[in-house]
Amino acid sequence: MLRLSLASVIRPAGLVSGTRVTGLAAVRRLSQLSTHQTHLRPCSITTPRYPLPHNNGAIRHTQRRTVITSNVDWKPVKTTEKEEWTLSKYIFLSLLILMPVISFMLGTWQMRRLKWKNNLIATCEDRLTYEPIPLPKNFDPEDAEDWQYRRVTVTGKFDHSREVFVGPKVKMEMKGYTLYTPLVRSDGGPDILVERGFVTDDKVIPTRRKLQHLSVPMHEVTVEALIKKINPKAALTMDKLDQDSRLWHVLDYNEMSEFTNTIPLHIAALKDLKDHPVETKVITEPKPWWNFWSKAKTHEVVERVDVKPDEVQEFSEYQLMKAGVPVGRTASLDIRNNHLQYIATWYGLCFASTILLFLVLRKKPKDPLQDKLKHARRHM
Repeated sequence: MLRLSLASVIRPAGLVSGTRVTGLAAVRRLSQLSTHQTHLRPCSITTPRYPLPHNNGAIRHTQRRTVITSNVDWKPVKTTEKEEWTLSKYIFLSLLILMPVISFMLGTWQMRRLKWKNNLIATCEDRLTYEPIPLPKNFDPEDAEDWQYRRVTVTGKFDHSREVFVGPKVKMEMKGYTLYTPLVRSDGGPDILVERGFVTDDKVIPTRRKLQHLSVPMHEVTVEALIKKINPKAALTMDKLDQDSRLWHVLDYNEMSEFTNTIPLHIAALKDLKDHPVETKVITEPKPWWNFWSKAKTHEVVERVDVKPDEVQEFSEYQLMKAGVPVGRTASLDIRNNHLQYIATWYGLCFASTILLFLVLRKKPKDPLQDKLKHARRHM
């Protein structure tokens, strides 16, 4: 209903030629407007709340528009127009198609790698149960893969003047390095670089080590060790800067063998916590019968003392480390086998990308007409 005040009717009806009309004329004007109220738009014009005085004394009435219009674009919509495909959409769809295919292939490849790694671990564990045998004199380093984790014995003398180190490392909360010492074989074979074990930082210099017959043996020793395969150095590993240094931060057995003039064969000594006592003997060299006026020449020889098994003294690993004796490794495998995790990762990525591809292909293109109709039903 249109709400009209008496003042809004009097203004156009009573102010004619500067004269005022009587109350009867105003009532007659109001009855004429009431007959045309059906032709007015509802809520288009509101009556003024109060009259305002004009400059010339006349009464001015303010009017406020309250028309509510919709923001829906009611222009004609071409429903037959197809969505345009750009280059970026083609690239995105191609990646979605390639993702499940590539991830499935990588997961299948990791399945084969897992089978191969399980067979390798089983073979190496079987080799650890074999009794140690002497290392052949002319052993070919190319056969190290077939002898991997095979226990062998090597006899010879250590050359401590050619020691090299890899580290630093931390063991039992003590900083140190892994010691590698060349072994001059007694059977005439080529020299071998032996991984003797871990030494602390303050025992790097041989003269600072205690238990010299164990830490710096000058006599002939028999070392029980494992044969390990030499892995190539990673491509992102930084090369050694100081070529004259005897310290490597990353294990590079080929370069270390070349530096110490030994064959590229990785021999890792096993942990031995037993004491091997030695004795020093003075040997007098024989002289000719006719050279009776000169003194006989003598020299000292260090030999191991045979001790009964029940009388052998055994140290703890911590005692040997504090004394500076290199502590070898245990007869166990250190082969990583993470292929099962890789399989779960690649197959999981294949499953997720397949679902995403299905949702993208199943999604229908938007219809602008339907969007406008939904908006009209909601807000109109």
